[in-house]
Amino acid sequence: MQSRPCHLIDTDDAFCRLLERLEREPALAVDTESNSFHAYFEKVCLIQLSTEEADYAVDPLRVDVRPLGKLFADPAVEIVFHAADFDIRGLKRDYGMKFTRLFDTMLAAKLLGYPQMSLAALVRRHFGTTLKKEHQRSDWGKRPLSAAQLEYAYKDTRFLLALREVLRGELERTGRAAEAERVFKRQVACEPRKKRFDKEGFRRLRGFAALDAAQRELVCALYLLREERARTVDRPPFKVFGDEAIIELARLRPRGEDELLRVRGIGARTVQLHGEAILRAVGKSLAGQSAAA
Repeated sequence: MQSRPCHLIDTDDAFCRLLERLEREPALAVDTESNSFHAYFEKVCLIQLSTEEADYAVDPLRVDVRPLGKLFADPAVEIVFHAADFDIRGLKRDYGMKFTRLFDTMLAAKLLGYPQMSLAALVRRHFGTTLKKEHQRSDWGKRPLSAAQLEYAYKDTRFLLALREVLRGELERTGRAAEAERVFKRQVACEPRKKRFDKEGFRRLRGFAALDAAQRELVCALYLLREERARTVDRPPFKVFGDEAIIELARLRPRGEDELLRVRGIGARTVQLHGEAILRAVGKSLAGQSAAA
C-alpha cells in the first residue's frame, strides 16, 4: 500500500473538520488504544480511523470525541474493526457510543477457517506487509505521543477496508455471508464489563499451598493491600508489586526496609511508595502470631 496522508487530530477545530470529511464516507475502519497495561482505571486513549484515502488518530484526552458516536451508529456507514469486542466495550463504557452496522475482519477470518487470525497475519498473507507490534503495550495515556507510536497506530486501521473487501468476497463465495452478518450483529450488542475484584484470588497464587496458616493469612492481607494501593495510585495491581513478591513477603516476613529490599520482586521504588504499608501488614501478622503463641 502506497504512502498516504496521516493526521493527528488533537484540537477542536481539526476534529470539526474531520467530522465534516467523515460524514461523506460509506465505511470507516476503526481501532482504539487504551492504557490497561498502565492504569487501574482503564480508558480509551486514542481512536484511529481510516478511510480509503487517509489515516487519522483522534486524541480523546484533548478532544471531546462523543460526536463520533453519530457516525458509528449510522446504519448507512459500515464500521470495520479487527477483533471489535475490546474496542466496542471501551467506547460504550467511556463515551456511551452505539454501533449498528459492523464488519469484523477477525470474526470473518474465523468463520472462513483461517489458521491465523491476527491482524498482522492477515495483512502479511493478503498484502505482503509486516506489521510490527512493539508499541502494543505502550502507555497510550502519556503525552506527547511519539512519531513511532503514531505510525504504529495508523497502521492498525490502514489495511482494514481493503481486508474487508477480500474477506467479504470469500464469505460470499463460500456461502457464509449471512452467517457472518448474524455474528457481527451479536458483536455489536456486547456491553461493557464491570471491573470486579476477586477477594479470594490470593488462594490461587503460585506457592500459596506450601505456606503455613500464618503465612497464608499474611498473603490475604497483602493481596487486599495491593488492591487498595492499586486503586489509590491508579496502577494495575501487578505494577504495585507482583504475585511472586506477595508469596515471598509472606514467607520471609521482613521486619525493616533493609530486609524488605532483599525480597525478590520488591525494588527501591516499591519500598518508597508502599514499603511502610507492607511493613505494617507484616508487623500485624507477626504480632498476631506472637499473641497466638
